[in-house]
Amino acid sequence: MEDVLYDELWRTERNHWWFVGRRRIIGSLVDRFRKCPSGERLQICELGCGTGGNIADWASDHDVIGVDASEQALQYARRRLGSSAIWGKLPGDISLEPSSFDVVLLADVLEHVEQDAQSAQTAISLLRPNGILIATVPAYQWLYSARDRHHHHFRRYGKRQFQQLFAIDDVRIELLSFYNSLLLPVAATARLATKIIPARRSIGDLKIPPKPLNRMLTEIFAMDASMLSWATLPFGLSLIAVVRKTTGKNSARAA
Repeated sequence: MEDVLYDELWRTERNHWWFVGRRRIIGSLVDRFRKCPSGERLQICELGCGTGGNIADWASDHDVIGVDASEQALQYARRRLGSSAIWGKLPGDISLEPSSFDVVLLADVLEHVEQDAQSAQTAISLLRPNGILIATVPAYQWLYSARDRHHHHFRRYGKRQFQQLFAIDDVRIELLSFYNSLLLPVAATARLATKIIPARRSIGDLKIPPKPLNRMLTEIFAMDASMLSWATLPFGLSLIAVVRKTTGKNSARAA
């Protein structure tokens, strides 16, 4: 992404409803699929960590590593994570030991990488047996808009296309679902409208809505955490997968 978008991310990701809701959903899935016994610490890695907001809250209870290829992002991430924010680039330039993490996150990263299948395999190679990868991506190529171009997205995903990224030996898909479902009609209308009438919003000027609206949108979005605990969702603005490593075979270091 462009540097100005990391400035935007730093300003907004701690409080903006979309980032807060996504963190709640991801956190609920870590609790569900990779419970940590009391007193133990999980080894957590986020590839494409941006400015570090996703994993900062876990740093007091677990051992976290954030990896990003942008020096601008890492300058911000180090304010939150210190020396645990390190440089690395998907798919192959990641200087971490294979089979060394309980949880790996790819939170809206794969759409930024041309070699997305290789990047998914790199993420899985970092997992210990029984470890989980949680990956999120934007859904529906027909929603591809100027916002995707501004964020240097190569693609948006269909469900089957996303699933194929994890057709790898020695892994099991625990959950694959759409999410951000309740807000899809509003968001889709807005995205499609920009294809007809280009938006005047400049790159990097995302703003946090007024507090009551921001709180309401957060709660609507975060409801998906509860719904995903008992069902997969048939539609949504994004897709999410939880993939478990079943053995230690898929652990070759990325070259």
